[in-house]
Amino acid sequence: MSKIDFSAINKSSSKSFHEQRNTIKNVCLGKTVLCPVCQQALKLLPPKNKNDESKTGVGCVKGCTFIELEFEL
Repeated sequence: MSKIDFSAINKSSSKSFHEQRNTIKNVCLGKTVLCPVCQQALKLLPPKNKNDESKTGVGCVKGCTFIELEFEL
């Protein structure tokens, strides 16, 4: 039985995680970060109140990029 090499998948997952973390960090710091698809600025979308059911996270106006986040209020 041959072993499966997950190193490429692990590297890809790690790279994606770090890119998303840096994007979130830069948006929260007020820096302009552009959507890689539509080139619109990404914005932080926090919940409006404790019972808000809308999507929260970081995304562009068109919705082609969206990183969902959980907020504790």
